Amino acid sequence: MSTRVAIAVITFRRPALLEALLDSLLAQELPAEEDFAVRIIVVDNDDEGSATEVIERAAKESRYPVEAASEPEPGIPFAREKSVLLAWGDDALIFVDDDEVAPPGWLCTLLRAWRSTGADVVTGPVRGILPPGAPAWNRHSDVHDSTGRHQTGDLRNKAYTNNTLVAQHVYHSVTPSFHPAFRYTGSSDLHFFLRVHRAGYRIVWCEEAQIHEHVPASRTTLSWLVRRAFRSGSGDTISRLLIRPGVRGYVLVLAYSLARIVSALGFGLGGLVLFRKSYLLKAVRRFFSGIGSLAGIVGINHDEYRERHHPDGDDTVPGDLEGGAGAGPADLADRRRSAVADHPDAHLP
Repeated sequence: MSTRVAIAVITFRRPALLEALLDSLLAQELPAEEDFAVRIIVVDNDDEGSATEVIERAAKESRYPVEAASEPEPGIPFAREKSVLLAWGDDALIFVDDDEVAPPGWLCTLLRAWRSTGADVVTGPVRGILPPGAPAWNRHSDVHDSTGRHQTGDLRNKAYTNNTLVAQHVYHSVTPSFHPAFRYTGSSDLHFFLRVHRAGYRIVWCEEAQIHEHVPASRTTLSWLVRRAFRSGSGDTISRLLIRPGVRGYVLVLAYSLARIVSALGFGLGGLVLFRKSYLLKAVRRFFSGIGSLAGIVGINHDEYRERHHPDGDDTVPGDLEGGAGAGPADLADRRRSAVADHPDAHLP
């Protein structure tokens, strides 16, 4: 029988970028040594259906089945959870973002790495494609480029949904996958993969399975770098406290936060002494990540995606971390209006 693999894309009002991604996915080749059956699932998080035409056009021209689904509940976790449900019967699920492009050989490399390593999760790097006129500092920072950080075969304790394959038994057991507390902040994928690692599953890096990402001009500013670092740090803390509530959890995230700030000072000093711009930029990221980590202890995070969904900012998830409510375990959501399915295990750790 064929090994069934679903490629999941969630999208929100980026039809041109989605079209480029789908074109690159439809051009992918499969390993000749094994029978894979691949399909593409696109979950549109826009209740106005802005991705409909792009998906329909791709489906007509497709060498692989392209399936569309709508998730009207605004927020990344809900759209990601919908993709998991749609791939429930597949042997593996691959997550990619709608602003990425898969170079030739990407899918083949990722599938071969999965088979050769026997890993539960295989994740690869993302290389950012900077826009014309991007400030020069972007070329000295690794914020848009995760290539070269790890070697193929390295074990990791986390991953993200921008270039990752997850075996079926993983998302069947670590469920529900994506927590609604991260509706507008991001980090629901970090929270999921931290739980995956905690459950004992192997996450393996594959350096050769590289994917490319379009970087908009709005993400090439120092102010964006600071906000993203803060949000990442806060999301990390909240993720860890949701997994390990209690005194020990708070002590660990406090120690981690302070370590980030101390390491930032070290990189800053090294950058000044050695005239290394990359060190100085890493110092900025680590410092504000550490500050964000401290803020996350009291449930403060940066709602990076709220404005895109609700400019008035008055839409919240019941039980989320709004208003500094703290980082205690959040409810899944109000069942009367939640689009998250009732999995066998309806409680997050």
